[in-house]
Amino acid sequence: MIEKATKLRNLVHDVLTSKDLHSHQVNAAQKTFEAFKENVRAVVTAAEMQAGKSGIALALCCLQRLSLSDEAICDRKQLKDTLYLVTMPDTALKEQAEKDLQKAKNVVVSNFINFEKALDNEFKGNPPKLIIIDECHYGSNVSAVRYSKVFDYLEQENDSCKVVFISATPFGALYGAETEYQEAIELQQEAEIENDDIKLKDAQEVAASALKDSILRRDFNTRLVFHKTSDEYYGVREMLANSKVKGLDDETKNFLYPSPERASFVQQFLNHQGMGWSLIRVPAGFAMDAKQFLTSQGIDEHSIYILGNSLSGVPEDEHCSIERFKQQFEDALMFDEKLIAITVAGARAGINFGAMMKNNLISTWDSTVASVAAVVQANIGRACGYHGNNASIHYTNLNAAEAYGAILDHLESTCSDHAASDFEGLKEFFEDVCQEYQVNGLDVGLTVKYKKRRPIGDVETYKTDSYVVVPGMLFDEDHDFTTYTNNPRLLDAIKIIRNEYTAKGAPTVRSSRALRGAKKNWIKAHWVNGDSFDNPEKARADGTQREKTLKYTDMLDKGEYLEYNRVVAPGSGELSENKAVTAAIFSVYNISRRKVAKKLMSTEDVWAMCDHFNIPRDDTMMVLYLRGAYDLDRTLEKKEHNNLPEQTGQLSDESHFSDKVEPAY
Repeated sequence: MIEKATKLRNLVHDVLTSKDLHSHQVNAAQKTFEAFKENVRAVVTAAEMQAGKSGIALALCCLQRLSLSDEAICDRKQLKDTLYLVTMPDTALKEQAEKDLQKAKNVVVSNFINFEKALDNEFKGNPPKLIIIDECHYGSNVSAVRYSKVFDYLEQENDSCKVVFISATPFGALYGAETEYQEAIELQQEAEIENDDIKLKDAQEVAASALKDSILRRDFNTRLVFHKTSDEYYGVREMLANSKVKGLDDETKNFLYPSPERASFVQQFLNHQGMGWSLIRVPAGFAMDAKQFLTSQGIDEHSIYILGNSLSGVPEDEHCSIERFKQQFEDALMFDEKLIAITVAGARAGINFGAMMKNNLISTWDSTVASVAAVVQANIGRACGYHGNNASIHYTNLNAAEAYGAILDHLESTCSDHAASDFEGLKEFFEDVCQEYQVNGLDVGLTVKYKKRRPIGDVETYKTDSYVVVPGMLFDEDHDFTTYTNNPRLLDAIKIIRNEYTAKGAPTVRSSRALRGAKKNWIKAHWVNGDSFDNPEKARADGTQREKTLKYTDMLDKGEYLEYNRVVAPGSGELSENKAVTAAIFSVYNISRRKVAKKLMSTEDVWAMCDHFNIPRDDTMMVLYLRGAYDLDRTLEKKEHNNLPEQTGQLSDESHFSDKVEPAY
């Protein structure tokens, strides 16, 4: 048996080490599989657009096979042990998945519609040990198949099976159901006040359904892993770094409306030498109008293709399948001609144009403004991947693209080396990102009734005047801090903060500190402990306390603008306008209340910060920021944002290919 088992394992190793898989994909799969310990049954694997999610899935299938005992791996009846589910009922996607995973002999590919049938037909007497769900963000859409079906099976019929969710934008899967639950609870409270039994029953049903659909079920101990790509990958962050993303706003996003951006897009296409193609995404119902405009600019109508089926306002003979367009591209490549593809809101995110098409891409235009995921799952995401084209220009929602870049930076720093579990902190980070970049939301398929726009609470805005760094010197009662600053406000703040540590004698380790009282509330204090100092899971939009301190002070040293409200990061009803000084206090006497490996800063941690700022080494140091001049322009921008009408109804799913007639919007 040992010899046979070794032979079978070698076959799996051949797949893992074949040219079909890259080392970064295998590494991501290993990190995902390693997360299944200590009662963890669910792992979310976040991977950038076109970064090789199918390769990760193939590697996961292999690792599942290798995890079997010698007896099990030699039992032919136990060969099929992994179920791969395509979220969308798209036969083309299912066929593509079967092709991508064909070398994994232990996997069965199905979709949510045929979920139970696959279990009955393919896993008789041997239930799956691993379920992989692709493009899990679609599960948050009310029109999509709900996750409760899978979880009910895992809880009631197969309590030893594990599940992996894979997506480039898993935001809705993580928080869509939770948001729906919270808003259902609010609706339930309203119904109780109004004594409306029907409304109350509806709200209770929505709340119960949302809880069943959340992939953050406590008894599954969900973890999050980020797939770190190799250096050859070209994605949204690389596009932003190379200034290849051009912003479109509410006034310029309409391709049918004259704008400098549209003129630039058309001129770039006309001036392009040699073979190339461009991709344009317009609202449903306007594809023919876009084609007519392009022909008016001197572009041959036979070079313009409208991708889709049964599209509103598009004659039957004008429709072009994706497969046919790819063939047209190959012909144009042979004759050195240029093409334009037009898609509408609803174009499937799963389109893989391949390296050759990406290498010849001239530009893309996308009208999406709804959410971060709607932007990156659409045109700009189709241009991501492993290819050599870093010259194409992408006209899209710049704020959403930058927000996605910030999210990727955060995920890469928090959970590319190990799985993360602080989903509450991650949610706070996501909310910060949405507010900082002023985007409507994260998710593409998220449908939430009674959804409200998140207003900016800290409106009155100031710039940061300056900063000073001082050692705490808590054991030196009469230490002279005028050698660091003569500003009376800063000197008072230093005195008050030192007193918080020494009022009752020698400083002691505490998990909770506060500057209460009217004589102290003009100071905002961030008490930095071992957890908040450099734990990526506790990072907010600007990083950990260490990272943001180095970032803020560097900006001020360079004379760059730093919004004071950003430094204050007010909470619990606080306002930046009431905080004349903000201080970050790094000290060995601050301790985290969370159950983490590093609760306290070490003396070496504090010394490293002291050395960076060239001050005497101490066990406590303070970085104090002084509030500067009032910023009228930014204040008015925030007030204008808050005066926008509330968003009600739903965020529509704009990133899957549909054969249905697309409604105009």
